[in-house]
Amino acid sequence: MTLNTRINLTWALLMMLTLFSAAMAEQATPSNIIVLIICLTIAVKGTFVVDEFMGLRRAVPIIRYTILSYFVLLPAFIAFVFIYPEVLARITAIN
Repeated sequence: MTLNTRINLTWALLMMLTLFSAAMAEQATPSNIIVLIICLTIAVKGTFVVDEFMGLRRAVPIIRYTILSYFVLLPAFIAFVFIYPEVLARITAIN
């Protein structure tokens, strides 16, 4: 498979994932499972961007995993805040 074909297929997959998560977010009432699915979609899309468009698939592992961790940790934090707002409020409260 040529580089151009792989990039085009990756772009198409990213667009489909974006449309899927946008449609899900618009039509469904917010629930824990919806938030988790959308956050998982963000992580998958981030992995494709890092590997295909940023060219970090064969980069030094510390650089690649540092960038990948952003796309895994940020959606995880978003899901945590949505699912457990009371815990976050308790952790960040000033007493």
